[in-house]
Amino acid sequence: MSKQPRDDGNDPIPVLGIKQGGGYRVPFDGTANTSPQISASVRVVTLHSNVDCFIETGDSGVSANTTSGHFLPASVPFDISLGAETAASNNPRFISVVSTSAEGVLHVSERN
Repeated sequence: MSKQPRDDGNDPIPVLGIKQGGGYRVPFDGTANTSPQISASVRVVTLHSNVDCFIETGDSGVSANTTSGHFLPASVPFDISLGAETAASNNPRFISVVSTSAEGVLHVSERN
């Protein structure tokens, strides 16, 4: 159960804000597409897709596919951790997305 503060409807209130200039729109279809580079200081992103899709996170070589990708159902916002923030890290981080059924758009919001 979430330990986040709750509103009057007993729904969790997100405790991380959204980063100014940290929103991305990533169109995709049966061919994987990759997001712009995620800021090095960002440890959490919120993902939302308008169609069922598969995602992967990683460096510039990341690519989602239907056999090993993580399933993200349509219209379900999902927060994921990108790992610990390290000032010395120069490893670029990206999110790759693909669909097996339709064209879609993955919305990525950097959180801080």
